[in-house]
Amino acid sequence: MSTLIFYEKPGCATNARQKRLLLDAGHEVIARDLLSEPWTAQRLRDFFTALPVADWFNRAAPQLKSGEIDPARIDAQAALDLMLSDPLLIRRPLIEADGWRLAGFDAAQIEQRLGVAGNSKVPQGVEQCSRPHAATPCPVPQDSERAQVALAYHERTKHRPDRYASGPETLDWTMQPDPFRTFKDSPSVRLPLCAGRMAWAPDGADLPEETHPPALSLDSLGALLELSLGLSAWKEYGPDRWALRCNPSSGNLHPTEAYVIAHDIQGLEDGLYHYASRNHVLEQRCRSTAAHPSGLWIGLSSIHWREAWKYGERAFRYCQIDVGHALAALRYAAGLLGWQVRLVASCDSRRLTALLGTGRDQDYASAEREEPDLLVQLISPAHPQALVEPAPWDAAHTSWMGQANILDPHPMYHWPVIDEVASATESNHSEAAETRRQDYLPGTCATHLPAAEVIMGRRSAQRFDPQFTMAAADFYRLAASLLPHPHLPWDIWDYAPQVHPVFFVHRVEDVPAGLYILVREAGAEARLRAALSDEFEWQRVAGCPAHLPLFRLQAGKWQKVARVVSCQQAIAADSCFTLGMLTEFEHSIQQDAWRYRQLHWEAGLLGQVLYLEAETLALRGTGIGCFLDDAFHELLGLRSRHFQSLYHFTVGRALTDTRITTLPPYPERAAAAETEPTP
Repeated sequence: MSTLIFYEKPGCATNARQKRLLLDAGHEVIARDLLSEPWTAQRLRDFFTALPVADWFNRAAPQLKSGEIDPARIDAQAALDLMLSDPLLIRRPLIEADGWRLAGFDAAQIEQRLGVAGNSKVPQGVEQCSRPHAATPCPVPQDSERAQVALAYHERTKHRPDRYASGPETLDWTMQPDPFRTFKDSPSVRLPLCAGRMAWAPDGADLPEETHPPALSLDSLGALLELSLGLSAWKEYGPDRWALRCNPSSGNLHPTEAYVIAHDIQGLEDGLYHYASRNHVLEQRCRSTAAHPSGLWIGLSSIHWREAWKYGERAFRYCQIDVGHALAALRYAAGLLGWQVRLVASCDSRRLTALLGTGRDQDYASAEREEPDLLVQLISPAHPQALVEPAPWDAAHTSWMGQANILDPHPMYHWPVIDEVASATESNHSEAAETRRQDYLPGTCATHLPAAEVIMGRRSAQRFDPQFTMAAADFYRLAASLLPHPHLPWDIWDYAPQVHPVFFVHRVEDVPAGLYILVREAGAEARLRAALSDEFEWQRVAGCPAHLPLFRLQAGKWQKVARVVSCQQAIAADSCFTLGMLTEFEHSIQQDAWRYRQLHWEAGLLGQVLYLEAETLALRGTGIGCFLDDAFHELLGLRSRHFQSLYHFTVGRALTDTRITTLPPYPERAAAAETEPTP
């Protein structure tokens, strides 16, 4: 059977039926977006070799149906020029395989070249548009179709003992994509480095009575970004130098970008800004002179290529985990300023693309594109306001500026499946999600507001001391910090908990080694008991706080198993405990494919909580993205996709490599200049 490159219009029902025919016949189909592919005249011409010019066109295109374009009166060069300017005019699909190319889905050609007839007779008219009389473009795929794309992607990108998910065959670290996005010719606004003087003491300790949360301003925004998405240090080892940031990232590759939407904020013109963490500045992307409701918002987007360069097809997962990391980082930083942060769930992907300017082709040209993820609103008690979505940019009163830089001028690979799952999991709801948390588990607030120094000092452990044993109180505190409650950082998460950590406990005082589970939502216990192995004990743990829903599933030493499951990484066995984040998976995604992203965000939130809580206990954590998905599921006795693990994590006492030098994050900025208070 053949491997086919299938250029389609995402969401086209006809293309979906055509792909299904090819898949059912046993062919491997790699779908690509015909509309975003960087076509040239010669590349297109190669698909049309044996066809008259009139047959190059998509007969369902609005310009053809309206008579605006008459293919019979157009020569070859004019046709190619039209198609390059508007890819909707291209006859689709375009199929490429084994040195031959085909335009359209002609039944006779498909049967002759691909032998589909022997498996499933190609229906006549399968190339015809399924909505020939519609005046509007094809809708986005239905939820069931979108969900199947997400589920298929997840299955395809699992690591297995005999085959890891598809990725690059080799890495040249000297060719790593630029970790910093910038916009050339965008005016820049220098942010003050003032987190040290503006951040509150942890838990409000030692605060003067007259202390109040700062208003939304350039200074306070600078402190927020410094503590959440800014650089925390530079590292040097020999000739190598690399930056660390306050928000953790898979492989320290940092696909997450941040944008600020400001209206009536002291020190800023109204408009959109990109946060450039390298120099701690805002790059102005647009200026607006229209009247807008006052407010301050931050949007997050992902540059998938930053992760895909190293991790291949699995990279989309890691990008979404990092969005969760960044979301928690923003909430903690806002907490140190006394601010609230709220998810603007009503802002769907289409509107968010427009608000962040990531859909502006003219501003990106050949640069790597960004996928918008979410929007949050920042609220200071000094100026309380209702949760609201920013008004769209008015073209008549908005001026755009800046060109995105190219991060990787010579990419060696392309992973179309990432574009597929990104498209399928876009948010298309215009109201807040229906699944809302109603109740909290009993118990006091277990998450602690870390000091600014703890946030800046957070690191991912590279090695652990295998002789160290954690105190039971510290273990229970870490587990309790993962329970949802109406305090930060969980007050940013308005959804029912769907992530339940499964612990490999290795070395914790007075806690027997074994396999444990933390049930983060009371109603999930029955579902978990039904899904997991019948042989599990589900025993309460002696000495465990009564409010903590932690159960021992099976006693025993699991270090070797944890290491095998974690792709033979020693950190999974040498730590005090390792966990896998089991999520309520298939049903959630079938309801709304966007929840594929949301589940990863929730897992990333848990990861950042563990990172910071471990630091407050003089311990250290690190995320584990490389794990054998189904090997973990099998040891739990899972027989379906109702539950799947999305992220693994490990905590212990770190061993520090003293050969690596640590340098300040912004050495070029004079410290004295940053301590001057703003009038």
